[in-house]
Amino acid sequence: MSSFDFALKDFYRKKNQTIPYLIIITLVVAITEFLIYFTSSLGLNVFIQSDFSNEFFFSGSISIVYKQFITIIQILLMILAVFIVVAISTTHIINKKKDIGIMKALGTLPRKLYSFYLLEVYIIFFIGFFFGIMCGVLSFGIFSLIMNSFYFSIEFQIDVIFTSILFVSCIFGIFFVSGYALRRIGKEKIIKTFSKDIPHDYDASKKIQFIPKWLSSLGINIKLSIINTLRRKGEFKRYIIVFSLICLIIFTLGLGTIVLRTSSEEWIRKAQGENIVIIGHEDVIQNYSLMYEMFSNPRIVINHTDINFTDSKYLFSINNVSNIKETVGDIEKVDERLINFCDIEEMSKIVIVDGEYITYGKHRTENIPIIGVNLSKMIQNFEIEGNYSTLDYEMIVGDGLAYNYFDKALIQNLKIKNIGNESHEFEITGVVIDSFYNGYAGYISLESFQNKLLFSNQAINLVLLKLKSGSYNNIKTDLEIFIESNLGTDFAHMKLDGVFKKNLNFLLNLSLYPMFLMIIIAILGILSLYNYQKSGIMEKARDFLIMRALGSRNKALKRILFLESTFVIIPSLLISFSIGMILNSIVIFGRVYLPPLYIPFTVFAILLVTFTFFNFLSLFPIMRKINKFSIKDFEIY
Repeated sequence: MSSFDFALKDFYRKKNQTIPYLIIITLVVAITEFLIYFTSSLGLNVFIQSDFSNEFFFSGSISIVYKQFITIIQILLMILAVFIVVAISTTHIINKKKDIGIMKALGTLPRKLYSFYLLEVYIIFFIGFFFGIMCGVLSFGIFSLIMNSFYFSIEFQIDVIFTSILFVSCIFGIFFVSGYALRRIGKEKIIKTFSKDIPHDYDASKKIQFIPKWLSSLGINIKLSIINTLRRKGEFKRYIIVFSLICLIIFTLGLGTIVLRTSSEEWIRKAQGENIVIIGHEDVIQNYSLMYEMFSNPRIVINHTDINFTDSKYLFSINNVSNIKETVGDIEKVDERLINFCDIEEMSKIVIVDGEYITYGKHRTENIPIIGVNLSKMIQNFEIEGNYSTLDYEMIVGDGLAYNYFDKALIQNLKIKNIGNESHEFEITGVVIDSFYNGYAGYISLESFQNKLLFSNQAINLVLLKLKSGSYNNIKTDLEIFIESNLGTDFAHMKLDGVFKKNLNFLLNLSLYPMFLMIIIAILGILSLYNYQKSGIMEKARDFLIMRALGSRNKALKRILFLESTFVIIPSLLISFSIGMILNSIVIFGRVYLPPLYIPFTVFAILLVTFTFFNFLSLFPIMRKINKFSIKDFEIY
């Protein structure tokens, strides 16, 4: 009989044991594939570029931080999937110890044993992986159809990299980890192979070591649960690794989501502000507001072909609005601006690094909005890396422009080509997190921009007003009268709070993905761990049947089961808490606002209560199964 024939027949012969393993692998792979494709559809897959026609959409600092965060989660999720697959494969091999012992006694060569059972494990994995991919892609297809029916666009982009990494990692994991367990069993004496996770020479009368005496002295149930945990060290180690990874992913998702959402909202609040009203020609303010909305809507693209901001009909003098603060009232700040689309070119620069000359810059070009502002009057209080420009030849740029059109923005210069009839080069002194035009904008001195455009130093085409909170309805009529009297009937005003709320809602939607992911991971953890725990139910039931025959009550048995799982939950949470704090600090905390210290401890407490609750609920189906067993259900040898 060939190894393949044996593996297939053994797979079918013990289908009651192999099919649950197959289902778990299929479930794990399906959920992992679904989340990989879902991430790609949101444009958060670092290996796949979004197919959105708007090249500017979601490509600045917030995008970078979210992509780094989601990539870490994807890596952790794939590690979890690999560990579950390997743990299942190893458990399957351990459950074959008795069969291996019998075959060794009948003279089967060790090499044949390895090929028989390792091939059977690979058959289970290949079938499970194939069905997992099919179920994952199919479920994502159904999900995307549902979302598209609600006018929420979900893109489908084939993933090769993450799926290939997952497949290859599982292949090697099974070969080295499960294969090592198989080779170790093959080298054991035949008598040793008749025990599974419990060592054949385990001595229950041996004193407990490395466990505080006070813990084992708290009660007989606690002591028995400690003994059961120690004698199943193999199962305990696999269980604690998988559960620690699940807790780590959930903890990282929970804490990271809170931090990223809070920080990104604060960045956008600084970049846009609240209670902001813009004044200008109707065409100007309409396009200007849409350029803010580009941050949250990939279908909106405004460029120089849509509007010429420096058309004479759009321009007016600063003197026309110089007394608006005194006339209208309830205005905290007046910010005059001059905006125009300009052709730009990234200038290269040679610097010396560790004694070597390095050239930064590839002379990339683009057409972007350049805004002339007076820094002393600017309403926005940007989150900035570097410093605000203070001289005529200095400027600040948005994060989208800095990270996509520059090698090292803060040490390079930017040439603006079509200012008047000349080109002018500016030194970049700061990079700001900006939602306007998705961060693809530059800010220079208003006076410098006015002069270089060959206009009067009084010409502007936009005014921003910072109003007192809740005052808009009171001054709306006065504002309309002022605009009509001083600028004309073609000019109007617009409140930007609606666009600001759309951008905040977009960030809220981004945070919904990690929350959705947390639910999926929690379900995956509960189902996988429940099935994994249930795989040893026969041995536990045999022990409990003996204990019940000696007078133990169901409550005592239930407490022992509960405590055994608790011994895994608490250390797993502590491990995930420690690693999660380090991981979040390295990946995202360097860029964001640190949360209060009680936040991570609150997340830890929520996880502890949640898993303890589900640990309690899982006892009911397990105890029902145990109560149905009798001595006839067990082999006596």
